[in-house]
Amino acid sequence: MQFFTTLILAAASFAAAAPAEGSSPKLEARAFSGDMTYYDAGLGACGQTNNNNDAIVALPSHFFTASNPNQDPLCNRNIRITYQGKSTTAKIVDKCAGCSGNSIDVTPSVFTTLVGGLGAGRVQVTWDYV
Repeated sequence: MQFFTTLILAAASFAAAAPAEGSSPKLEARAFSGDMTYYDAGLGACGQTNNNNDAIVALPSHFFTASNPNQDPLCNRNIRITYQGKSTTAKIVDKCAGCSGNSIDVTPSVFTTLVGGLGAGRVQVTWDYV
């Protein structure tokens, strides 16, 4: 009897930890870390046109799950980006084809807000969904 009770408790624990059906593990609330670079904004994968003064971000292509990126659940979500104790938020509007792992690409305005200028070009950051 104790074996079956343990088995049932283990199954219940696994079910509680598993993501809900239809949800993406890429949307889970957790911290990511990777490089942050900047790019010139324009028409993004989510179908919006932005400029370099907008607080936007491009995530790596492998984070997007919808066949039509305009309808991806990531579009228009915000992330909080942290660099050396300083944080800002940016809206997801684009894919970064050159970003690997958890690296992100932001507009020059976001980069400058966090780093203080564009000279560094590439810095290590952490980020999470908000």
